[in-house]
Amino acid sequence: MSTSNKFHVRNATLAGDDAQFIIAAFDSTLPYLASIGAGGMWGEQPFSQKDGFEEDTVDSVRKSEQDENPPKVMIVEIEILNRVEGQERPQDANMPTRVGAAVVLDSLPSYLTAREELKNEINKEKKFLYLEVIISDFRTDPLHRGAGAALIEAVKDYGRVNKYDTLYVDCWAGNGGRLNK
Repeated sequence: MSTSNKFHVRNATLAGDDAQFIIAAFDSTLPYLASIGAGGMWGEQPFSQKDGFEEDTVDSVRKSEQDENPPKVMIVEIEILNRVEGQERPQDANMPTRVGAAVVLDSLPSYLTAREELKNEINKEKKFLYLEVIISDFRTDPLHRGAGAALIEAVKDYGRVNKYDTLYVDCWAGNGGRLNK
């Protein structure tokens, strides 16, 4: 789909275990968020244990595969050189490792559309994308660093190619607004 620096972004598929990867990536964020005082963002319960989360994730990937239109579920990968005792092995040198994911919609959630102060902005846009979630897999530290930027660029590229006017994003306002900065 798109390449940014060392990252490659592609559409998620059910053929592999992309849905399970996304769930595990969500789980991997919880200790990090707690460590920076942002544990309230998603709470303490692992996503893998939340009722319906796995089914919703699989359904999102299925919808993404079946239609050219959003929702789109994207996976960002990085190529890793396989090394044995410091020597590159050319026969299997490049091994893609998933380091993050994003979900893009062409509609806004009700908690945004219900806000009076946003209605004028929302109503004037004809065709927009909404970056619902972007996630890095903290199990891949430090490989995931820069994955979010690669995903954002891929979403912007998708929007340009498909003639979307605007890209909306929002983020958790807790923790003194650190994520907003």
